[in-house]
Amino acid sequence: MTDSKPKLIVVGVDGSDDGGRAVKFGASYAAAIGGELLLAHAVDDAMLAGAWGVVYDPEVLQNAGISANEAAARVARECGLSDDKIRTEVVLGSPGGVLGRLSEVADLIVVGRRSVSGLERMFVGSTSVSVVAGASCPVIVISAAAHPQNVGLKKLIGVGLNTSAGNRSTLIAGFKEAALWGARLEIVHALQPPIGLFGPKLGPKDLEELICFTRGGIEAMAAEQSKNYPDVEYEVVVVAATPINELVSRSETYDVLVLGTGEEVVPGFGLGGLLRGLMAHALCPLLVARG
Repeated sequence: MTDSKPKLIVVGVDGSDDGGRAVKFGASYAAAIGGELLLAHAVDDAMLAGAWGVVYDPEVLQNAGISANEAAARVARECGLSDDKIRTEVVLGSPGGVLGRLSEVADLIVVGRRSVSGLERMFVGSTSVSVVAGASCPVIVISAAAHPQNVGLKKLIGVGLNTSAGNRSTLIAGFKEAALWGARLEIVHALQPPIGLFGPKLGPKDLEELICFTRGGIEAMAAEQSKNYPDVEYEVVVVAATPINELVSRSETYDVLVLGTGEEVVPGFGLGGLLRGLMAHALCPLLVARG
């Protein structure tokens, strides 16, 4: 790290098991890089006037937030952070809004993500979806399916690379993570074979040519970025497969899977299906880089 100012890692705290995984990961991350940790609990002002006219006492919610932060701080100390590297805040506002504002001064936001199914995953908003869609800094999402070990233990960082204009920033983020943890880098592009009656028909030779062409373009990009990270070993993998299935399967071997927002953030609609699916089902922490 060349910047003399310690990196600020912000973790959303809500007292849940999902939030607990995020606290453990964020604290371990901060300890490993010599950063500072801010544990933020949002008192949702929408909760102050609940359903059926029930009005919640702000002091009760404030005290609950303080208790959640104290428990999270104990976890952070167990991860190796000293008290002078830990701060806690209880802030009035929606969790997504609070973390979105904090992302303007943070170097990294860490949030937990509950695994949901069916229509909920596609249409119901959540803190993690809101933060990823609007944050000003990179965001790490810990899904309910992920059970992160100590940061950097597996020594392999994955990058899911698409072909949008934002893929360069995603690739740079992957190289940075690999360099940070002294890990290898696996750059994966899953090429969805055409499907449906009206899709182009590709024979085995055509598909192989398309894979080779795509791999060549990504290898050229990777070689250019590698000049800035000469110590990072990397491999480019291009396969004909459904992207979400391929990346979920490979995520079990990664310390972190890096994705970019790119075209996945649709104005007025939020995140696309691939990001939402990986946020729910990735078997490792998911780092969403800003495009």
